[in-house]
Amino acid sequence: MASRKPGLQEKWRYVFDSLESIIPIYAKGSGRIALFSDTRMRTQTVQFAARKASLVLDLGSGPGVMADLVAAAGGEPVLLDASRRMLSAARGNNKVQAVFEYLPFRDGAFSSVVSGFALRDSRDLIAAVVEVRRSLSTDGRFAFCDLGKPDSFGKAVLLGLYLRLVVPVIGALTGGKNGLGFSSLYDTYLLTLTNGELARLLRSYFALVELDARDMGGSIVVSCVA
Repeated sequence: MASRKPGLQEKWRYVFDSLESIIPIYAKGSGRIALFSDTRMRTQTVQFAARKASLVLDLGSGPGVMADLVAAAGGEPVLLDASRRMLSAARGNNKVQAVFEYLPFRDGAFSSVVSGFALRDSRDLIAAVVEVRRSLSTDGRFAFCDLGKPDSFGKAVLLGLYLRLVVPVIGALTGGKNGLGFSSLYDTYLLTLTNGELARLLRSYFALVELDARDMGGSIVVSCVA
């Protein structure tokens, strides 16, 4: 039996609908779930990849949390998301509705690509990584922060328990019934690659890959150079 391809695959629509349900509380709920480390992680991502006075592709932009940091750093964000509702909630004029696996840009269109807590939501992770690499110019930079999955089985189980039992409570306290949409984090966690597996995958496509893991490996900031 063939091994399962990395990515959400058949779970993609369920996670997509869950994310749309939390748009009004996305920033507040995400911050609480990440124990308020999300802004620091996003800032580290932007500082590595974004270049002043240049277009910066924000992959899986959501309601524009990362794009605001890109703009503050002097870059011009291009927001890309599969959800029209997410894009409508974001500021800015450069918005593109598309999925990660089919980026509607020419080869080498960007010198910078960033993503905040979104890459693991790819339907097909390998196809998404290939498309990011194709859209990057020579020596272009790709950086993202995301939920990590520890290589240690014990740590992975502990983090899974947090996502399964605690996150729904945080979501409900933040946004009531709609806040339960954050429960899909556990589903994406079950399907995501371990940090080591993810690093090995990325090194197949990028010349330089550095993965900074923290919080027992449950939070990662990844920096790549094409």
